[in-house]
Amino acid sequence: MLMVRKKSLHPKKHVQTTPTHFVLRRSLLVYVILVFVLFSTLAMSIYLIDRLVISKQHTDRLNQITAIYDSLGLDSSYRAVRSDLFGDKRVYSWDKGRTFASTIEYGHNDTPTNTASDLRKKVENAGFTYIQTEYEGSINPTQEYKNAKGNYLRVSTMSGTIHNSIVYGDVDSKAPLIQHANEAPTYVTIKVNLDDNNE
Repeated sequence: MLMVRKKSLHPKKHVQTTPTHFVLRRSLLVYVILVFVLFSTLAMSIYLIDRLVISKQHTDRLNQITAIYDSLGLDSSYRAVRSDLFGDKRVYSWDKGRTFASTIEYGHNDTPTNTASDLRKKVENAGFTYIQTEYEGSINPTQEYKNAKGNYLRVSTMSGTIHNSIVYGDVDSKAPLIQHANEAPTYVTIKVNLDDNNE
């Protein structure tokens, strides 16, 4: 007697999944996820540590800059009108060998000559040595100083009359500005750079 096999409605699979095979596949997936999570955590940790180190460097530099300004011992006759202090090293985009300086601008109720003389004493008492005066005889002479650590400080003094003329245009244009060069009050700009002697 001939037996006829009934055709199965479910064809045989070429790959059979056994409990062991399923466990191995699941273990491999867990392993891949675990490696990914560990790698991501490590990468994030390295990034955060790097950010913390850089942040500390910037904070240390800012503290040094602030300490230099504090060491000048400016009294209430020097009224700060604008401040731009920062600890990160800001390089000129057009000249990688130069960096921007932190700046504080003051008003002082005396002539530019007297103000420059007073500030020179304060700067030298703070441990800086005079280097030179740029733009001497101009409406905005700038005295340059350097300390033993290689930090630079620049002091610019301009007559308030001239400063207002440049900003507001409120001085008679027929008279040369240089005629007002030593009129009180004085607009003072003090720049501190830990790295180089650039404006």
